[in-house]
Amino acid sequence: MTHMFDYTVPDHVPQELVLPLDGETHPELKKNPFEVFANLHKEAPPIFYNPAAFQGAGGWSISDGTIMKEVLQSPELFSSKNGTGFSFLLGQELDLIPLEIDPPEHIKYRIHFNKPLSPREIAPREDAVRATAVTLLKKFQAQGRCEFIDDFAVQFPVRIFMDLFGMPPSDFDKILDYEYKLLHVSNTIETRAQAARDIYNYLVDMLATKRADPAEDLATAILGFTVDDRELTDKEILGMYFLLFVGGLDTVASSLGFAWRYLAANPKAQQQLRDNPHLIPGAIEEFFRMHSVVEVRRSVTEDVVFHGVQLKKGDFVNCITAVASLDEKEFENSLEANFERSPNRHCAFVFGPHRCMGSNLARLEMRVALEEWLNRVPAFGIEEGAEIDVNLGAVVSLARLPLTW
Repeated sequence: MTHMFDYTVPDHVPQELVLPLDGETHPELKKNPFEVFANLHKEAPPIFYNPAAFQGAGGWSISDGTIMKEVLQSPELFSSKNGTGFSFLLGQELDLIPLEIDPPEHIKYRIHFNKPLSPREIAPREDAVRATAVTLLKKFQAQGRCEFIDDFAVQFPVRIFMDLFGMPPSDFDKILDYEYKLLHVSNTIETRAQAARDIYNYLVDMLATKRADPAEDLATAILGFTVDDRELTDKEILGMYFLLFVGGLDTVASSLGFAWRYLAANPKAQQQLRDNPHLIPGAIEEFFRMHSVVEVRRSVTEDVVFHGVQLKKGDFVNCITAVASLDEKEFENSLEANFERSPNRHCAFVFGPHRCMGSNLARLEMRVALEEWLNRVPAFGIEEGAEIDVNLGAVVSLARLPLTW
């Protein structure tokens, strides 16, 4: 093993392919991560080794959108097993299902979610989603200011998810606390591991409750899923619960934060949407594209030379979805918002068999949030002199966003 910047680099990695990419070696990441990702292809080889990835565990990264899509669409070579690292935090093997199950088994689990998370099933939720947005907005719209992340971005999707999943509203503060401790990599491993166990125990209790007292919600529906004509085991159910819990909370909150930061910093774009509400659906796709917040991990299933680079079985490959969404070869002026961009095949919801199951709900949440804000809040901007830092990790997010109007 060779050492560089206190990082460990495996012997099969050529020195010229090593590029540490983290908040310490690349301070700009904490200010403008998407600019860094958009320009990564200029300073890094198409496939490079980032010893700082995964909290210093190291792994391959990709700076070319086309190669990334190939990785995401080749599960036989790039496995999703243990891709999230939650088993490690939990201290026990727990596949997040269907995310950490590879094809062909994957579809047997995935197929059950197609209906409950389809546009047709999600659409009737719009009134409840809108009511949630309005309730949150009414708390601060007369004050002329808010801390957008805490007051809206985090609360909005969590309340909607809890309703969809069938969690008691009284558990809101507890869920928020778990979520914050688990997903923010600035927290210690101990804090995150404890949060993972707390969530697991919460979900075990919830499973018992849903069995004893079934309801019209997704958590109860999962109890009826079957695979190969058998009922799911408790472990499989908990794997689904854990995935939905993690996936339902942080990603939309992060997307909202970056979209509102863009609108607050670009009054013309804000006014354009106020004057042309029909552009909102296109704007949402553009916000997802410009700020693809998720980073996904795959592990190499066999020794292989991939695009000229020797990968070893067990190596991790890190796919920063923003790199594909900001690839200039596919998206002209990729860092600029074009609300009428078409086609817009961004990577915010990932590609391949593991495409995000919750994309229809995410789009609904973003659209309703935008409509209600633009209806109720006059032209808003970022509080003068505010330092806006970014939390880096598996989901990139804003630490805070003070807005005034």
